[in-house]
Amino acid sequence: MKAKDEIRVKPMKEITSLFALACALAISAAHAQTTAPVKVTAKTDIRSAEVKAAKFASPADFDVTDYAYKVSETDFNIKRSLAKAGINKWAHQSDVSDVKTQQVIRENQDVIYSSAVVDVRDGATFSVPTSKTYHIIEVIDQQNYIVDVVYPGESLTVTPDNLTYGNYVYLNMRIRKLPDSEGGIEATRKLQGMATIEAKSAVPYTTPDIVIDQPTMESIRTALIQDVQAGKLPDTSRSQGGPYQTDPQAHLYATAYGWGGLSVEHAAYAPIANRTEIKDGKASPSSITFMPPEIDYDRGGFWSITTYDSEGWLARDKAAISNSEATPNPDGSYTIRFNSPGSPNNVDTPSPFSALLRVYVPKSKESAMQFLKNESKNLLIK
Repeated sequence: MKAKDEIRVKPMKEITSLFALACALAISAAHAQTTAPVKVTAKTDIRSAEVKAAKFASPADFDVTDYAYKVSETDFNIKRSLAKAGINKWAHQSDVSDVKTQQVIRENQDVIYSSAVVDVRDGATFSVPTSKTYHIIEVIDQQNYIVDVVYPGESLTVTPDNLTYGNYVYLNMRIRKLPDSEGGIEATRKLQGMATIEAKSAVPYTTPDIVIDQPTMESIRTALIQDVQAGKLPDTSRSQGGPYQTDPQAHLYATAYGWGGLSVEHAAYAPIANRTEIKDGKASPSSITFMPPEIDYDRGGFWSITTYDSEGWLARDKAAISNSEATPNPDGSYTIRFNSPGSPNNVDTPSPFSALLRVYVPKSKESAMQFLKNESKNLLIK
């Protein structure tokens, strides 16, 4: 097991103005990745007049700071995990997610999820066993910023200096279900159980004072999701990551639309516009044809399209399709159908429904960003 490169996790430093954060976000991506992220405080979270002028949804519309909203969404997910397993313990799913076992919004059905809430006030180390399958631990802080991602054969140590808020992290582990020829679900569960958490403290989690009430949080979430559905997040390449790698408004959208998602070098997410006609309360048959982007299949990469209800939850136990099961067209493109029983590549959905294309382990960050900027805008279900 090798340790993560120390460059990838650096101490956060306190800043006292939104201007400093904005300047940092303006630095080129290459430079930003070599610069220590900043400590985000209430003072850095004051919303500018430009946000309202541009008519983007904002927590400020509900007299809530971005800071409090993001911590509240994370608190919501932390408590869901702790209801299944205690502090510093894995809550493992035994198979791919379905309607009853899903833990966070917009999960896919290609991987088996595990979650854990870990006290890192005295430091904690996370490790993933060596394997050839897709298996990662995403480390998320209490503002939904990604601390880092651990891949097979790696380990990572985290302390509060690496966080933007608090003393806890949420671990979002994903492992792709192995095919029957490689041991199937039993072999997958064995690898799942080999991922380790070594924490030096285990102080029980308590909800921070800044957490807002759930009805207000859900109202903010709905407003932000409506923006995404209206096309106000055409490029998701800066929606997930650390404070230097994300755009503030895009990160708000990601927190509402896909809390716990990965940054673009690890996965590309493309919300799909949906013009499916609704007749008598039911979604009519519809489809999408697309050419998938470049994927590093040798590292376990894959693409999938997953469908959800209007709030982002799985509404069918079989709600997705991936490259492992879809039949391509002669030119290499794929046509995915919805609510078309008996047709190839069909997925049944609720009414209304939303859909999300995921690309796990892109061939490169650059190719993923190019796809998101140039091709994803053409994704349309009709």
